[in-house]
Amino acid sequence: MLTVGAIAKNEGKYIVEWLAYHLAIGVDRFIIFSNESEDDQIPLLRKIAAADARVTVIDWPSPLNTSPQIAAYRHALTMISTEWVAFFDIDEYLVPTEHLTIRDYLKTVPADVGSIHVNWRNFGSGNLIDPNYSLVTRAFMQGAPLGWSNHHHFKSIARAAFVTDVGVHNLVSSQGRRALSDFSEFETINGGMSSRVIHAPLRLHHYQSKTFAEFSARMRRGDANFPPGHPDRSRDESESRFKQIDLNDVYDNTIRRFDKAVDMEVARLSWILSSGS
Repeated sequence: MLTVGAIAKNEGKYIVEWLAYHLAIGVDRFIIFSNESEDDQIPLLRKIAAADARVTVIDWPSPLNTSPQIAAYRHALTMISTEWVAFFDIDEYLVPTEHLTIRDYLKTVPADVGSIHVNWRNFGSGNLIDPNYSLVTRAFMQGAPLGWSNHHHFKSIARAAFVTDVGVHNLVSSQGRRALSDFSEFETINGGMSSRVIHAPLRLHHYQSKTFAEFSARMRRGDANFPPGHPDRSRDESESRFKQIDLNDVYDNTIRRFDKAVDMEVARLSWILSSGS
């Protein structure tokens, strides 16, 4: 069983799809920290959590002098009851390429592996300008070249009982072998990048850019890696920065294999949100 933790701010437009998708691929539990949101994120999440015990929502103001993201993740570690834990952003989607669910994949993990480090697969705007589309996973299917350096970034899935500390990208474990998603070993670079890139049998689709309007809005929210007032909290929302990451060289519709299951979960969550008070 897998628990996914996340910190979210002003993600009301995306959070239902993100939850629906990860429920569809078999994630068992969610702990979502709502960080000073000003949109409809909180009421959406509270209504879903009230109807679905797999979802836990925690109001999470930014603490002074501490990364709200790291503080939230460390708090989540005290709440985990599943064998596995991971922390993803709301623009990241875990994609099994050979299994029908993440549960099926986790059953194949060798006993000596303590943590799995899943490489990014980055997607661009596909030249889409209008942000008024329906689902992220249907709108953006053009990505960066497979050899792009940012694909060396990873996020970790670890056996929860052995996790001793957490970073934005990396989970540190006291026991077990560190492996990429094909269970091969690797060297870690800068705490959150791998020496090699593996995109099967598991990858993490990263919808970092979307449209320029959405990219700019997300950058203006600031970087949750840093506490309020930190000089590195502000981010570059410029068009030149957008062009650096808006790469659309390779068409990839791998995630669409889950469309039917995702549609069912979107419909179920939409019914929850539209019913009652």
